[in-house]
Amino acid sequence: MRKNKAEDEGIKGMLRDEYNRCLELMEQVKQSIGNYPRGQLVIKKVKAKERVYEYHHLQWREGAKVLSRHIPEKELPELKKKIELREAYRSNCLKLEKRLEYLAPIIGEKKPSRKSCGLNINMTFRHEKNLLKNENKPAVGVPRSRQTKRG
Repeated sequence: MRKNKAEDEGIKGMLRDEYNRCLELMEQVKQSIGNYPRGQLVIKKVKAKERVYEYHHLQWREGAKVLSRHIPEKELPELKKKIELREAYRSNCLKLEKRLEYLAPIIGEKKPSRKSCGLNINMTFRHEKNLLKNENKPAVGVPRSRQTKRG
């Protein structure tokens, strides 16, 4: 039950403002995420002469490679705080993405593409590589008349 078109446009205007605000916030959050270290803290254990030594490493992925960097004990508390802050920003970014996905169809915008909140956009996983290899091969069990061109 619509009261009048002016009220609908007013509500759409408010939603459009919220959509734009979320876009701006997401860009700010992404810039903030870039200031913090990527990766995860890992504890590596080494046995030597009946003793076990623990070493802290920061591990992250660049493309298909997993890279690691030793973290001295004195830098550990500060690095833990930075990683927690990055995760908090990433969580906020994911919430903003969901809000944008919800608002876009209501105001008549295209759904925004999945932006990566702090993830490396150029990351390729094994299953993605396999998809690229098999891109031009016909699908198994699907008649040629029902196959669609991929592109």
